[in-house]
Amino acid sequence: MEAIERAQAAVQRAWTGQDWEAWAATCAEGYVFDTGTGLRLDLAGTLAWSKAWFAAFPDYTERVAEVHAGPDSAVAELVGEATSAGDFVLGGVTLLPATGRRFRLAYAKVLVFDAERKVVRDRQYQDRLDLYHQLGVRFPSDG
Repeated sequence: MEAIERAQAAVQRAWTGQDWEAWAATCAEGYVFDTGTGLRLDLAGTLAWSKAWFAAFPDYTERVAEVHAGPDSAVAELVGEATSAGDFVLGGVTLLPATGRRFRLAYAKVLVFDAERKVVRDRQYQDRLDLYHQLGVRFPSDG
């Protein structure tokens, strides 16, 4: 489990440090990111998503509250905080408009690793309604 904890820490360090080359090196061929918002992205899509995230929330910081490691996966409890300084835009679509408000996002991230300790699947679980409420934006309807 120690190897899984180290692998999770490498992913976290590269992503929060915006070291995209190092982050991409933590991903396996066929990597998939499920954002928890209905979007499923490959490596290129995830890089675009991540860069858009930091562009919209340039003061974003994140701390790891806890890591729960298994034989081939890790669940991290994370807390992020930032100011909504710009629109969060992906593929020309504004997913979250800039509001100037601060937010705190507590969420869980599940990473599944292959035999080489590369991430195969990355899945987030979050309370989107709370995030939208903090930002003062209308929650998009699902229907």
